[in-house]
Amino acid sequence: MKITTEELERSEVRLTVEFDATQEQELLKKAAKRLAREVKIPGYRPGKAPYSTIVRRFGLEVVRQEALELVDDKTIEEALSQAELTPYARISLESVSWEPLTLQFRVPVKPTVELGDYRSIRLEAEPVEVTDEDVEKALEELQEENATWSPVERPAQIGDLVSMTVTEKMGDTVLTENQPVDFELKPRQEDEDASEPDLTTPLIGLSAGETKTFTISYPEDYRNPDYAGKEVTITVEVSSVKEKVLDPLDDDFARMAGDCETLDELKEKIRQDLLEQRTNERNSKLAEEMLERLVEQATVVWPEALEEQELEEEAQYLERRLTDMGISLEDYLSIQQKTRDEWKEELRQTVVDRLKRGLVLGKVAELEGLQASQSEILSEAKILADSVGGGEALWRNLITSASSQSRIAADVVSGKAMKRLAEIALGEAPEPGAEAPAETAGAETESPAEAEAESEPATAEAASEEQA
Repeated sequence: MKITTEELERSEVRLTVEFDATQEQELLKKAAKRLAREVKIPGYRPGKAPYSTIVRRFGLEVVRQEALELVDDKTIEEALSQAELTPYARISLESVSWEPLTLQFRVPVKPTVELGDYRSIRLEAEPVEVTDEDVEKALEELQEENATWSPVERPAQIGDLVSMTVTEKMGDTVLTENQPVDFELKPRQEDEDASEPDLTTPLIGLSAGETKTFTISYPEDYRNPDYAGKEVTITVEVSSVKEKVLDPLDDDFARMAGDCETLDELKEKIRQDLLEQRTNERNSKLAEEMLERLVEQATVVWPEALEEQELEEEAQYLERRLTDMGISLEDYLSIQQKTRDEWKEELRQTVVDRLKRGLVLGKVAELEGLQASQSEILSEAKILADSVGGGEALWRNLITSASSQSRIAADVVSGKAMKRLAEIALGEAPEPGAEAPAETAGAETESPAEAEAESEPATAEAASEEQA
């Protein structure tokens, strides 16, 4: 088998696989035998008709077509391996010729990304400050979070917690009946959504054991369509009124709420936490601005097959979302007065923007030598499992799945690349490759075409694939 390659435009390579005469004849004879087993040939037992008889009966083109189906994935993988090509998206058969059998494939390969002198870019950053007033406000919020409720023998007022059962009616229709509710009476804020009904005012002055009926008129733009523009009669029966009890801000409170020995230590901890939070927020904005700058100035070329593959996946994802909402794609397109092709072309720009952003970020990770260590992957998997309530079982599933590990590793590398962009913007970035070489998850992560590949190391390519 002779293998040759030819570089094409847009990160594609033409792979030519030429079988020798012996291999071609073996494929044709295997194809003829398969046809002979599938179709009864008069005078011969199944599968025993000679090659020449099969060719006369079905024609050479039919035998050749059958032979092409015998060219399995293993043969193509061997050809790709010999040519040292790693597909970045689905490959496609371009042409077939015979005598000798020659197959030509278009192979999408790794995109090319040129960033220019990205390390010379600097952005103006606002200084991060935390004032004494900021600390006091955060301390008061912490005090509120740790407040307790104590029953009182008086009418409800602003700041109290009213426990009650609620019955709602719309005309003669009962919407809810004797529904237990705890409701905190808060003053209406200036920036509060005007469409939200005022439920506090009717409850002020009620005491435990009292009952009250009142009506609420919901605006036309109310978020719940079942209530929008309707008038609802509400009957409440109060079971208790409680006032908020705040712990004094002292050393005991510091030990209870902040695991600190003194109130001064708690204040300093709050100051440092606020400083870290605001620094991270500022750096996140810097990283986004840097990434936008890089995307604008970068030269990025990716294979057309990758773009089409991403476009199709985006369309399928949105179609599933519509289905989940009870809307068919056909109905949606009819409402929008668009064809499916028009709709997909509108999605293309979103896909293109996401591809370019992801590939640029991946190139940053590659040039900076950023990787995900195995311990980082395990830690991130634990955070992910806990965040969705999956616990130990989900964590173990994540760390034993190659594809899950790859996606998690890509998240880790993407996060590191964004952090590095902020450091570059501030002029504080270490030299490329200066990151501590913790134990890695392997070598490079797979391309998008290798979704089920074994878990390999997460580096730059992982970041670009995750962003793409």
